[in-house]
Amino acid sequence: MKGTPRPRTVLFLISDTGAGHRSAANALNAAMRLVEEQTARAPRANVQRGATHDPNWRVVTVDGFAECANFPLRKGVFLYGPAIKHSPRLYSRLFHMTNTVNRFHAAYRISQPFLRQGISALLRRTRPDVIVSIHPLLNHITLQAMRDIGVRVPFITVITDLVSIHTAWVAPGVTVCVTPTQAARDYALAAGLPSKRVRLLGMPIDPAFAVEPTTTLAERKAALGLDPNLPTILLVGGGEGAGGLEQAAYTLGRLSLPAQLVIVTGRNRLLLAQLERDKGAFHMPTTALGFVHNMADWMRAADVVATKAGPGSISEAMACGLPIVLTGYIPGQEEGNVDYVLSNHLGVLARTPEKLTAAVRTLLIPGSATLAEMRANIQRLSYPRASFDIARLVLSYVPPAGAASAWANVPRLRRSRLSRALGHRNSALRRARRVVNNARRSAPTMLPLPQLRRGQLRRGLGLPTLGDARALLQRRPTNGVASSRPPGVGNWR
Repeated sequence: MKGTPRPRTVLFLISDTGAGHRSAANALNAAMRLVEEQTARAPRANVQRGATHDPNWRVVTVDGFAECANFPLRKGVFLYGPAIKHSPRLYSRLFHMTNTVNRFHAAYRISQPFLRQGISALLRRTRPDVIVSIHPLLNHITLQAMRDIGVRVPFITVITDLVSIHTAWVAPGVTVCVTPTQAARDYALAAGLPSKRVRLLGMPIDPAFAVEPTTTLAERKAALGLDPNLPTILLVGGGEGAGGLEQAAYTLGRLSLPAQLVIVTGRNRLLLAQLERDKGAFHMPTTALGFVHNMADWMRAADVVATKAGPGSISEAMACGLPIVLTGYIPGQEEGNVDYVLSNHLGVLARTPEKLTAAVRTLLIPGSATLAEMRANIQRLSYPRASFDIARLVLSYVPPAGAASAWANVPRLRRSRLSRALGHRNSALRRARRVVNNARRSAPTMLPLPQLRRGQLRRGLGLPTLGDARALLQRRPTNGVASSRPPGVGNWR
C-alpha cells in the first residue's frame, strides 16, 4: 500500500534579529492560505489555465541562524537588538562598512564556514520545493548550499527594506527578487539582476490590511472602545516598543488637544506598566496596549500615526491611508525610509518633543490641506495587497501534483551524518580528545603521543579557527579602495 504523498514544502528562511522578518513570513503564509482557499472555491470554468496549484503543500519557517549556525555566528547575529538600542552609531558604521561588494565578500568568506554545513543539512532534511528568503544574510549561503548538494529549486528573495538596500540582499542566481519600492527595484537592476527576475510587488504585511473597511471611522473607533467623536493619535514603536517610544508617549500625553491617544508598546512590558501607572495624569484620554494582533483595526481607527521608520510600520500605515509622523529610525538600514517618506510627502520627521508637538497639531487641524495631500500621495504609492501578490508568485512555483521532485535523485542524509553536518563540532572535538587520551593510557610503552591543543584538533577536523578568520579579515579590498561599480556587481562565487 502506498503511503500518503509527501506534501510540497515551501521553506521560509528568516532571522529573529528583529520582529519584521518573522512578521513578513507570517503575512505571506496567511496570504498563501487565503489564496489557496479562494482558488478551491472558484468555479472550475472561471479558473485560468495554469492558475491552479497542488493543495497538498506546507510552509516551514526556519530561523536560519538560530537553527543552523555555529558559535560565534549563532550568538553574534543576536547582538543586533542591543546594538541598535545602545550603540546605533556603531551599528550604522558596520552597515555602511560592509555595504560594498568586496567587503561583503570578505565578511561572507569569514562567516560561511559557521553556517554552510548547517544550511545544507537543513535543506536535505526539509527537502523544500520552493525557498523564500526574507533575510539578506541567508541568500548567498543558501544558493551555495544548493550547489554543494547538486539540487536546484526555485529561490525567491523578498526584500523587506524600502530604500537602504544592503548588497547582501541581491544574490545572482535567484529565481525572482521581490522589491517593495521602485527605489529597491532600481538597486537590484543596478546590481546586475535581469529585469525579468525583479518584481515590484510591495512589502508583505498582514492580509488584514488589504480588507477595505465597510464601516465608518466613528464606528471603527467605537468598536475598539474609543470616543467616536475625537481624533485618534496612534503611537507605535514596532514589535519591541523601541524608537523613542517612551519620550514620544509622554510628550503627546502632555498636549492639551481635543483628541485621544492610543499607545502600543509591543513587547516592552516595562513601559506598558509605567504608562498604565501615569496615564491618569495625561491631558488627553489615553489607552495603553502591549503587543496587539489586530494592528489593522487600530490603524483603521486612527487619524494619524506616529512611529519609528520601520519598513513594516510605514507600509501598514500607508495601507490604511494614514499620514506618518516619524519619531526615530535605526541608522543605516532605516535612513532611506526617512528619505522615502519625506521626499514623497507621506509624512514628517519629528525627532524632538517640539517637532512632534508641532507635527501632530498641524495634521489634526480640521480640513488640513497638508493632510489631504499626504493621503493622496500615500494612496498612489501604497501596495495594500502586496502579500497576496507575493503569495500568488510563490504558489506559482510550487510543483503541480504528479510532477517529479527536484530531490528525487538526492540521497537522504543518515542521522549520524546529519548530526555532523548540523555543526555539532564541539562533540567532534571531545571525541577526538577522548581517542587521543585513551591511546595514551592504553599504550604506556609506546612513544609519548603529543598533546593536541584545540586549534590543532580543529585543523585536523577541517574546522575553521580564529586564525583563519583573522587571515580573512586582513584581506582588504583591492588597493584598499571600495569598489566603484554599482552595489552588488562583481564576480560572485
